[in-house]
Amino acid sequence: MNTLVVENLAILLCASIGFFSGFRYLKNRKTLYASMIVLGVGCILLGRLFQCVRLLTGGSITETFQVGILGTMGAFSFFFSSNYGQFDSLVDNGSGTFLKYRLISLIAPACVAAMYAQVVFSPAKTPFKIGCGLACVVIAAACYFHLKHLLIPDAEYGIVRCLRQYNATALCLAVLSVLELVAMAQGIEWLLIASGIGLGAVSLLLIPTMDRGVKAWRT
Repeated sequence: MNTLVVENLAILLCASIGFFSGFRYLKNRKTLYASMIVLGVGCILLGRLFQCVRLLTGGSITETFQVGILGTMGAFSFFFSSNYGQFDSLVDNGSGTFLKYRLISLIAPACVAAMYAQVVFSPAKTPFKIGCGLACVVIAAACYFHLKHLLIPDAEYGIVRCLRQYNATALCLAVLSVLELVAMAQGIEWLLIASGIGLGAVSLLLIPTMDRGVKAWRT
């Protein structure tokens, strides 16, 4: 069993534990923010499940565009949606007071773009690069808000402070996800192992950190 198979199986297990630990949010439907994070982890679970089946049946996830990467795109789409719009308007009214935080937060998508450049200039095949590019666009958009909500001053009811640990964890997930794509594109096994270990750990921690933040926010 090669490294890629073991890595995907480990992340699948961790994402499954994380998803089912937050499943109650989907049942009561009272906290939309938390539900979206749980659904995001569910996307990771489904993406890894597809990749595990594809690898175990002799297929490849690096030769062409493959459906498993939609799991990553779906996850960060949910994370982006949970922070965008009404929630973000609670912490940033669009005035010049918060301009510096909006500008500094652009560092996150810029870093994602810089890491994706390592995929573009790799020997990987074009369809795989395109899939990675689409995933990185969604990751970059989510990262902007994760970093912004880490840096911006606290708002009413302490919602920023309560969710800072979650946003830091999600930011780590984003960086590790892009590093995994770089590792696969460049064929760097040690980076694949390191990013895989990190992704497994963060997939386990994401829901509990969000859960603590939401509970503190609601009380």
